[in-house]
Amino acid sequence: PGWFEWQYVDNPDGCDVRVCYAGPRLVGASGFIPCTVIVDGVRRRAAFSTATMVAPAFRRRGLGRAIHEARSADYDVALSSGQSEANAQVYRSIGAVAAGAYRQCLAQTRAPRVRPRPRVAREVLSWLRWRMSARSFAGLDVRIEDDPPDVPDHCYARRFDERAIGPVWTPEHVVWRYARHPYLDYRFATVLRGRERLGFAVLRPNARGHALVDLYAPRAVQPAVLRAVARAAGPVSGQFTGASLDRVFRAAGWTTWRASHRLVGKSNDPELHRALTERSWCFFGGDSDADR
Repeated sequence: PGWFEWQYVDNPDGCDVRVCYAGPRLVGASGFIPCTVIVDGVRRRAAFSTATMVAPAFRRRGLGRAIHEARSADYDVALSSGQSEANAQVYRSIGAVAAGAYRQCLAQTRAPRVRPRPRVAREVLSWLRWRMSARSFAGLDVRIEDDPPDVPDHCYARRFDERAIGPVWTPEHVVWRYARHPYLDYRFATVLRGRERLGFAVLRPNARGHALVDLYAPRAVQPAVLRAVARAAGPVSGQFTGASLDRVFRAAGWTTWRASHRLVGKSNDPELHRALTERSWCFFGGDSDADR
């Protein structure tokens, strides 16, 4: 209940829910977040779902399908994130398509280790790029605090290029998502060039001094901001979607590799349904539900 309240009731965008009863008994529910999807300048009403639950005794009876179809009927597009390939297949069976895959993770490059030959070559190349790019990111300061920083609006609005579709959050979203999280503790690393605030990263402490990151900065300075955060906060890693971001981070010396989570979606509008597969959907997150 505490997590559900935080995830939906306290969400800055509000919440909606679809439920299924067998007589007086609640046997299924799906909580989701109403949001706006902007595709080619056109605003669409979207339902972003993060939790669909069916009582064990009522599974495999089509309740999940009915709940999702009820959601799709009231919105232009319905999206669900963090899905494994197995779950994505279930969604495809009810007409959804994969709107994006968390195809890549990234991690701070370290000195190459002895491994099978192809991987050694790739690690050596990443290490050389990492070393060569160090001068490009000199002169940046990092301030690590317990509260979300005050940064320019473009740190939120310009996270993705024009071809990509991603979440445009606000300071209120960051406070809700991280500062008020019911059971995880986060810190915030602001990157400055002189007095200019270039962006910030949300840090989730992990084992052995490692931190997972969620990045808020204009796309053009993301490698510089992330590099400065890595220098100040120790080893960092994150996840992202999109071949263009993959090229950018690999060129800056980051080690990237494939992941498996999916963003799936369905629309009753044929044109919007087609756009789900034709556009680049981008997220940048530090843990399995950061995309929410």
